[in-house]
Amino acid sequence: MKGLLLKYVDEIGSNTEFWDNEKKELGSSNIRNLAIMANNAECYKELRLFIQYKTAKGNGWDKDFNRDERFGDVILRYMDDIYERCDRDENETLKNISKFFGYLYWKRSALEK
Repeated sequence: MKGLLLKYVDEIGSNTEFWDNEKKELGSSNIRNLAIMANNAECYKELRLFIQYKTAKGNGWDKDFNRDERFGDVILRYMDDIYERCDRDENETLKNISKFFGYLYWKRSALEK
């Protein structure tokens, strides 16, 4: 699973046009907090709902990531895939989503430099 999570993070990080334009709204600490939230969530749907809220609220999560998806929707797609690959096991899913956001935090921190 670790290799897959790192692949997802590389895919997200490779959109340099998006990250160059999102220097302030989607900072690394914003993403880092999600790793903590995933650890503290009681179920996957709770965390998923929070990402939907962040996407609706804005602050970079509503920005177009590619032609037809907002950043928050891209994150939800990856999270849904992790959920399915973990056979919908809540604990396993949240553990891996926390890792996913941790790796994404590292990637975002590197892109901020």
